Amino acid sequence: MTSNNKHNLGKKFLKKQLPTYIKLASSVSLVVGAMGVASHTYAQNSADGLEEVIVTGQRASIQSAQDVKRNANVVVDSIVAEDIGKLPDRSVTEALQRVPGVTVGRYTNNDAEHPAAEGSGVAVRGLTQVRSELNGRDVFSAASGRGLSFESVPAELMYAVDTYKSPSADMIEGGLGGTVNLRTRMPFDSDGQLVSVSAKANYGDQIKETNGEYSGLYSNRWETDAGEFGILVNASTSDLSTRSDQVYSRAYMPRTINGDDVWVSKGVDWRRNDHESTREGGYLALQWAPNESTELYFTAFQTKHDNVYDENAFFLEGGNGDQALVPTADNDWVYNGNGAMESGTVTVANPEQWGLDFGTSTRWAQNVSKTTDYATGIKWSPDDYWKFSADLQYVKAEARVDDYTLGLKVIPAEARMEGVGTKKPSIIIDEAYMSNFANYNLGQAMTHFERNEADAKTARFDAEYDFNGAVIKSVKAGVRYSEKTGDNTNTDYDWNTRYATWFGFDKNTIPKVTQAQADDYLTLYSFGDFQRGDVTVPASGYLYSSAAVQNFRATTDAVNADCATGGAWWCDEYVYSDWTRLDNPEYRNYQDEKTVAMYIMTNFGFDDLAMPIDGNIGVRVVQTDMTASGNFIRNRATVENVEVVSRLVTPLEAKTDNTHVLPSLNLRMQATEDVYIRFAASEAIWNPSFSDMQAKITASADIDNETGVIKGFDLNQDTNPYLKPMEATQFDLSVEWYFDSNGGMAYAALFNKQVEGFFKKTSEPYTIGEYTGEATWLDNVGSGDINGLEIGVNKFFDSLPAPFDGLGIQANYTYIDSKADIPLNTQPVGGDTVAGAAPVDTDRSSYGQLPIDQLSKNAFNLIGMYEKDGFSARLAYSWRSKYLITWGGNGFDPDFNDGLGGKARIPVYNDDYGQLDASVSYTFLDNYTITAEASNLLKEKTVGIIDQNGAGDHIAYSYAQDARFAVGIRARF
Repeated sequence: MTSNNKHNLGKKFLKKQLPTYIKLASSVSLVVGAMGVASHTYAQNSADGLEEVIVTGQRASIQSAQDVKRNANVVVDSIVAEDIGKLPDRSVTEALQRVPGVTVGRYTNNDAEHPAAEGSGVAVRGLTQVRSELNGRDVFSAASGRGLSFESVPAELMYAVDTYKSPSADMIEGGLGGTVNLRTRMPFDSDGQLVSVSAKANYGDQIKETNGEYSGLYSNRWETDAGEFGILVNASTSDLSTRSDQVYSRAYMPRTINGDDVWVSKGVDWRRNDHESTREGGYLALQWAPNESTELYFTAFQTKHDNVYDENAFFLEGGNGDQALVPTADNDWVYNGNGAMESGTVTVANPEQWGLDFGTSTRWAQNVSKTTDYATGIKWSPDDYWKFSADLQYVKAEARVDDYTLGLKVIPAEARMEGVGTKKPSIIIDEAYMSNFANYNLGQAMTHFERNEADAKTARFDAEYDFNGAVIKSVKAGVRYSEKTGDNTNTDYDWNTRYATWFGFDKNTIPKVTQAQADDYLTLYSFGDFQRGDVTVPASGYLYSSAAVQNFRATTDAVNADCATGGAWWCDEYVYSDWTRLDNPEYRNYQDEKTVAMYIMTNFGFDDLAMPIDGNIGVRVVQTDMTASGNFIRNRATVENVEVVSRLVTPLEAKTDNTHVLPSLNLRMQATEDVYIRFAASEAIWNPSFSDMQAKITASADIDNETGVIKGFDLNQDTNPYLKPMEATQFDLSVEWYFDSNGGMAYAALFNKQVEGFFKKTSEPYTIGEYTGEATWLDNVGSGDINGLEIGVNKFFDSLPAPFDGLGIQANYTYIDSKADIPLNTQPVGGDTVAGAAPVDTDRSSYGQLPIDQLSKNAFNLIGMYEKDGFSARLAYSWRSKYLITWGGNGFDPDFNDGLGGKARIPVYNDDYGQLDASVSYTFLDNYTITAEASNLLKEKTVGIIDQNGAGDHIAYSYAQDARFAVGIRARF
C-alpha cells in the first residue's frame, strides 16, 4: 500500500501549525499584566453469474446462503431471504450477530453510559471499521458521511445481507473489518407476480407496552413488444417501546481516611431510560430489458429512524476537596482486600454547611435520521465477449438531534451506601427528607442540538472482456467518481448550573423550590421495580416532569424570570439563554470530498490441474481530496470579573489529499468435488468520518490568578481535519466442506490483520517562546495485530426417524487474539500534564498496552432448528466474551484529586454477554404463516467493568433491558 497525505496533525501539528494557533490565541488586548455498477445481486458484481433463487423455509435459506459462499470468488458469508424474517430479530444489526466472525455492541454511539434499545454497532473479525453498502453502492448517515447504522434499516426490506471478509479490486474501497452489503429484491428475481404482507405485535416485559409492525411487498413483470418490464414496491413501518434500568458505581479515587491510604468511589447513579422508536422504510425498483443483451434499472430507497428517549436519574455525586465523601463519626466503612470502600455511611467534611451533593435529572432527547438513495444504470452485453455497465447514484442523508436536560439538587447531611462496585449498589436516604420539595433547589440545565446534512453524487463505469482462455478467463476494469458534501452543526453539550455545593454556598441559604414551581414543573418520582426488583434505590424523589423538559424553553424562561430584575447572580454566565446557537457559525462545519478510483482485475483459472484453481488478482487506485471548513475559537477569560482575554472566532480551513494503491488477490482451489480451499491477501483503508474531520480548534488561556499573566494556551481539538485513513494489510486462509446437498457444510478459516493509524485522542505539552501549555487532538495513533480463527458447521439430520428428521443445527465459533501498540504516557511535565494517548488511572499510574477495543477473544453462536410439515422453530444463543469498550470515555474521565489538574482516562470493559432468542411459526393453506418470537429470554444484563490498578476491577454498571415477545402473521401470494 502506498499513501500520501500532505497534512498530518501529529508532529507536524506541533512543529508547524501549533505556533500559528498560539500566535492567534495570544493576540489579545492586555488588561492585567502581559498576557472534520453494482447491481442488486452480488456486491460490485464480484461473483458474476451467481444464481440466486427466491426461497422460503429455514433449510432453503441456509442452502441459498451456502451457494453464495461456495460460488463466490472472495470470502463471504450471507443471510438470504427468510433467514432474516424468521429470526427473532427486528433489525439487520441483530440478524448479523448470527454470522461467524460478527459481533454486535449494546451502546448508542459506543458511549458506555448510554445503552442502545437494540443491538448497535457491528464488528467484523474484531474491527468496527465496517463498510456499509446498499446493493453494492455507497450508503451513509448524515453525521458520519460514511457508514449506515444497520439498526436503522428495516429487516423486512432486505432480500439478503452479505458480509465480505476479503475484497476484490472491483469492490469500493473502505472497510478494515469487512463490507456488509444490504441487498434488496428486484422485479426480475421472481417469475411473475408476488405479493406479501405481514403484521406483528411486540411487547416489552419491563415497559409493559405493545407496539405494531407492518410491511408489504408487490412485485410483477410483463412481456411487451418493447421488451420485458418489471416493478417492485416494498414498504415497512414499525414501532418499538423498550425500557432500560441502569445503575452505576463511579471511579475510585485515592484518598487518605483516618491516616490510611484507601480508595473511595465518587458516587452512585440510577437511571431509567424509556425508548420510543419508529423505523420506516420504502423501496421502489423498476427494470426494463428491451432485448436479451440490455437491461436498464432504477431504484429508490429510503429509511427513516425516529428515536426518542426519556431518562429519569438519581445520583450521588461525590467530588474532590470539600465535597469528597468521608465517614460519619461512627466510621462504619467496610473495605475490600484492595482497600476500596464497599459500604458505609457517608457525609462530607462540613455537613452542616455543605452537605452531600445529591442530584436528580430528567432528560428528553429525539434523534431523527433519514437516508434516501436513488440509483439508475444500464448493463449491456453486445456479444459473447464484452460486458459493460454504467451506474449513477444520488444519496441524500439528514439527521436531527434535540436534547434537553433539567435537574435538581438536594443536599442531605448523610446517606448509607452499600454494595458499591457490585452489580447492586444501593443507597438509603431519609425518605421524608427526599419527598419534601422544599429541600430541593433548581440545579442544572443542558441543551444539545445537531443539524446534519450530507449528500453524494456518484458515477461508475465498468467493462469486462471474456477471453475464454485456458488461464486468463476475463479482464475487468472500471472507474468511479464521487462528490460528497457534509454540512454539520453541532452545538456541543451546554451545561449550566444555578446552584451546587461546590460553588461554595451555604446549603441553608440557597433558595429552595417554591410550592408554585413544584406544582408547575416537578413530579415526585419512584423508579418502581427497578431492574425487576434486583436493586434497591431511593424510595422516591423530586425531579422535573418530562413535559417540563420537553417544553424546555418555556420552563427555563419561567424559572429564570427573576433574571429580568437584575437581582439574580446566576443570570450572567450560568443560565442558558442563547437560543440562536443553531445559527451561530462557530458550531458549523463543512466537508467537501472528491474521490476518483480506478481498478483493473484479472479473473483466471487453471482448470486442468488435479485440484483446479481459480481466482482474481487486481489493483485499485484511489485519490481523495478533502476540504474541511470550520473555526478557530479562543475562549473568553476573566480575572476577578475583569476580562483579560476576549472571545475570538475566526474561520479555519484545512485541505488534505490522499492516494492509496490497494492490491488484492483471491484464490480458490477445489481439492475435491465438495472441498474448497481459499487464500486471500489484500490492502484496505478506512476513512475517518466527517464528524471526526471537523475543522474546529479551541484555545483556552492558562492564567495566573494572582498576577493576571497568561502563562500559555491549552489547545483542544476533539476532531482533526488532517486525519489520515486507517490502513490494514490482511490475509485469509480457509477450507469449506459441503458434505451433503441438503444444507450440510463445515468450514474453518484463519485470518490476520495488521492495522496502522487508529483514531485516538492524544496530548502533548509544548513550549513556544514565552508560552507553555498542552495540545490535545484526535490523531492517527499506534498500530495493532489481529490473528483469528473461525470454525462452523450447518447440518440437517434427515436420516433420523420421523418426526426428528426435521431437526437441524447451526454452530460457529470465533477466536481472536490481538496486540496493540499505542504510545504510552510520558511522566507528568511540571506536575500537571500527562502526555500521550494511553489510559491513566486516578492515581496517575499507567496501564501498559491494552487489547484493541471492541474485540472479544471468544464468540460463538449455537442455533437449533426444526422444520417439518409447515411447522418451523428456532432457538438461537449468541455469546461473546469480555471486551474493551474504550478508555477515558464519557463518565470514565474524572478529574484528578491531587490538585495538579487534568483528567484520568480509565479503561471500561463490557463483561461476557449471552442472549437467547427463539421463534416458532406455522404455515397453513400454503400461503399464510403465523409466528411467535421472543428475544432476550434469559433477561441478560449488560455489565461493565472498570479496570483500576490500585483499587482493582469493579462493576462500573449494569443495564437491565426488556425481554421482548411478539406474535404476527404473514401472507404471500
